Amino acid sequence: MMLFVFALVTLATLAVLLWPLLNTPAPFGTRADYDLGVYRAQLAELEADTTRGLIAPDAATAARTEIQRRMLAATPSPAPADDRVARKTAAIVIAVTLPLAAALLYSAYGHPKLPGAPYAERLKHEPAVILADAGAKMETQLAAKPSVAGYRRLAEFYLRTNDIPRAATAQKRAMQLGADSAADWADLGEIQVVADQGAVGPEALASFAKALQREPREPRARFYAGLAEAEIGHARRAVAIWRDLEQESKADAPWLPVLRRQIAAVSKSGGFDPASVPPEAPSAEGLTQAVAAMAKMMSR
Repeated sequence: MMLFVFALVTLATLAVLLWPLLNTPAPFGTRADYDLGVYRAQLAELEADTTRGLIAPDAATAARTEIQRRMLAATPSPAPADDRVARKTAAIVIAVTLPLAAALLYSAYGHPKLPGAPYAERLKHEPAVILADAGAKMETQLAAKPSVAGYRRLAEFYLRTNDIPRAATAQKRAMQLGADSAADWADLGEIQVVADQGAVGPEALASFAKALQREPREPRARFYAGLAEAEIGHARRAVAIWRDLEQESKADAPWLPVLRRQIAAVSKSGGFDPASVPPEAPSAEGLTQAVAAMAKMMSR
């Protein structure tokens, strides 16, 4: 019975492989058509990221120029010659070698009752399985003995493994258990920004506002507060917030290079000298207004 099943599977595989080779394919676009499609998609993505403030205008201009250069350099590939003989030869080779190779491999290594790879074995070698198991174990331990520190670590773990929904759930659980520091709210805001693909939405901005209520000098909350202002078109207010953060940052602060690029990019796009904007810390009233403006923009 098993041999009959294997034969059917082999025949089905051969049919899938041989059908395109034995039939005249529909004409495809040229390589240049494909390349141009890719470049157009890259340009669209670049424009979207630039509009959202994720890429500085100077960097965006350089990237746009490079993409356009590649578009100009793209030339149509020569039309493919009639390859019916080659396709039929390939079909014959596949029809003969595939069943033969499958039979040889099965006779050497196969057995109808051969078990699948045990989970314990996969757990030693497959990164995705290892990470999933580690997260599941942490969740099981925390379910039995919940703690703020444990859920903070779990949120960081899921954030590092790019499991953003679980990271948000873990961080919120830590806060339900009593975590309420400026760092906790800033962590939640950053997770929400990642979930929104780099945009500071109303929910994330509300989290950063709560972080600033607890610690007005929290650097991440101040940076994202400025980014939110830039997203809703308040370029001068964004630069004022960032200049205030820049002024109070140590010379070796890791965020300074990014911060300065943002200041330069937003002030350039706004057509003003950043030095003409006095530094100003984000205010509770300004953040409330920004949250309302964002919510209004999203409802349109």
